[in-house]
Amino acid sequence: MDDTGEVREDPERGAFVLTVDGAEAGHVDYRRRAAPAALVLLHTEVDPAYGGRGLGGRLVRAVFEAARAEEIPLVPLCEYAQRWVGLHPEYLADVPAHDRQKLGLPEPQMAGEDQ
Repeated sequence: MDDTGEVREDPERGAFVLTVDGAEAGHVDYRRRAAPAALVLLHTEVDPAYGGRGLGGRLVRAVFEAARAEEIPLVPLCEYAQRWVGLHPEYLADVPAHDRQKLGLPEPQMAGEDQ
């Protein structure tokens, strides 16, 4: 069994979908905000049959990486995505400052700053 899976965007559904061995294992629902432009993460879900394998984190990381490639900021309204980005401060700068403040997320550390 391939536990890494594959993440792809399904724009018609408004979701990034994680498949493992051809079956849907999880998804992140989103909407695109027009102004200011951002990808708003609404809900993250992993099928309980795939739980405990780190797939939720892999899925959220893939969404952040896709947004980086598209050069669009993210707003993690989903509680799981908020916790995830809090644990992965290298992605905090991908959340606009006003949204970080509203969500209670910390400011990103600049290179060379003490943590």
